[in-house]
Amino acid sequence: MKAKQAERLLKLPIYVFAQLDKIKAEMAAKGADLIDLGMGNPDIPPPPEIIETLVKSLQNPENHRYPSFEGAPEFKAAVAGWCRRQYNISVDPDHEVVTLIGSKEGVVHFAFAYIDPGDITLVPMPAYPAHFRGTILAGGEPVVLPTTEHRGYVPDLKIIDPDIARKAKMMILSYPSNPTGAVADRSFFEAAVAFCKKYDIILVHDFAYAEIYFDGQKPLSMLAIPGAKDICIEFHTTSKTFGMPGWRCGFAVGNRDLIESLRKIKTNLDYGLFTAVQKSAIAAMTLDEKEYIGRVRATYQRRRDVLVDGLNSLGWQIKKPAASLYVWLPVPQGYDSTEFTMRLIEKTGVVVSPGIAFGELGEGYIRAALVAPEARISEGIERLRQAGIRYDG
Repeated sequence: MKAKQAERLLKLPIYVFAQLDKIKAEMAAKGADLIDLGMGNPDIPPPPEIIETLVKSLQNPENHRYPSFEGAPEFKAAVAGWCRRQYNISVDPDHEVVTLIGSKEGVVHFAFAYIDPGDITLVPMPAYPAHFRGTILAGGEPVVLPTTEHRGYVPDLKIIDPDIARKAKMMILSYPSNPTGAVADRSFFEAAVAFCKKYDIILVHDFAYAEIYFDGQKPLSMLAIPGAKDICIEFHTTSKTFGMPGWRCGFAVGNRDLIESLRKIKTNLDYGLFTAVQKSAIAAMTLDEKEYIGRVRATYQRRRDVLVDGLNSLGWQIKKPAASLYVWLPVPQGYDSTEFTMRLIEKTGVVVSPGIAFGELGEGYIRAALVAPEARISEGIERLRQAGIRYDG
């Protein structure tokens, strides 16, 4: 047909994960045995209590009606309790919490609440694609804040052009980081809050990997920084912590005006989060979290160790990431990230994500997700070894 797509779609980079899904489906149809470390799609199932709560909730006819736009009061109360216990932060469940259909939709929709055409969002790169795509869809301009391994993948706020800072509407941070696994320390968070206050910038913190950390390095909530709530909204998800990615459940907490703006956008775009899922998330947030989450964390840490040790035996020199579900590694000379990703799939059946998917500063790297059992990760390493794939700089 002759109708032209909107400019906002034409400006979007290619969504690499959709392309990978197509390639994986084609290879699987041919009988390929794929070891899929591509998407951060947790394979550890939710605890039985969550599933039992869902089954019970599905049997109540009332739960199949439209949910409250505001979110169930008991869900928001559970969120407030979770934030208090886990991160030592206080949020008002009535005014500082909003339910989300997964944190990704919240991050993207939040851009529509504040970004007008031409507005600037400051985004460290490499970055989770939603962090810059939301701004593009809203008509704004993402301005890249470079990050490097040398600086621990946190941006140097001191080198941001003051003219750019004065024009910026938002800054999006996410620690633990997807794709790098980096964790920011308190001093950086304090500097980020001070910077955003100085220039009147909304501070968005995507805290998706809050509970997936290793070696005792517990990440901070941005809202634990004094004064952060004046300017900050923080996004959370049950996907990674509780093995619920397909359930599409999340929440945002923080400044009441920012929360109200996101709520206003959402009331015009969706009908809220399925009540049965809210009840299941309440069960998740009131579990003996130390026992369950500790087990999940230990599983991912073992997988991290197997993957990093195996890659280092093939010539890489990778530091073990402090958090998240990912290992971020350079590609060998002679390849870009997409070419090397395709070589791995075709020669070994090991699926990873090319770094270019995370912005132009992700080029030259690939991301491997810790979403397969240790035995399969070890098998993947052996497949690379048998195929003669090594890193020689």
